[in-house]
Amino acid sequence: MPNNAGGATEARVRAASGRVRIFAYDIFVLVVLVIVAAIYLWQKPLFAAWQNQELSIEAAWFGALGGLMISLKGIYDHRDGATGWDPGFDLWHFGRPFSGGVAGLVTVILLDVVAGSADKPANAQVVYAAAFIFGTQERRFFGFLFEAARLIVQVPGDESSSGLKLAGVQPEEAATGAVVIVTGQGIGADATVKLGSGALEKLTVASDGSFAAGLVPPRPMGADTVDVVVANANGTSFVLPGKFKYTA
Repeated sequence: MPNNAGGATEARVRAASGRVRIFAYDIFVLVVLVIVAAIYLWQKPLFAAWQNQELSIEAAWFGALGGLMISLKGIYDHRDGATGWDPGFDLWHFGRPFSGGVAGLVTVILLDVVAGSADKPANAQVVYAAAFIFGTQERRFFGFLFEAARLIVQVPGDESSSGLKLAGVQPEEAATGAVVIVTGQGIGADATVKLGSGALEKLTVASDGSFAAGLVPPRPMGADTVDVVVANANGTSFVLPGKFKYTA
């Protein structure tokens, strides 16, 4: 028993030491990001050579900040107990600001390509928000990569017809009033998008029919998980069974 107790205490000490080390690193990176932002804002003439890349630089900064925030959240979520901290993720924490910055940079590049940046420059606030979000969430970032690749590059053998087809819904869990996006192809401008029996409110459909966005309707009685249903005015419809879950 004494040996077991001593081993548990040593494990707790190592876990605490690891958390403190990563936390100190995150604070250092945060200070560096703040200093870089201050220099960038106060001395913009020094960056005249990169004037055409302003949006990319700023998106990379927001992506790095997002990566830093998710690292700090990981420290907070695993603040208690020796078993709550896995040293194997230390490298992940050290790399998050850098991978977040890369995600932010790639985000602005892909948004420019998809939107046709030569004629329609990407809205800066949207880019900053997307870069920060993708900096915090790798899964959403790679989902965005998949959708962008599908729009930019048509692979031989891929579905190329203009018929209605749904790819998924993001997020797959949300509360009433939250914004959800249903992705796919062939979604008509006059389509109806439902979560179970309730239609999305304030529906907006992309001009190319690749996605529809709206507000989650009230939860149906006695149901948490519902189908995602899109029906076009011409009578075609597509169902993703049990793809959306209501949360409190």
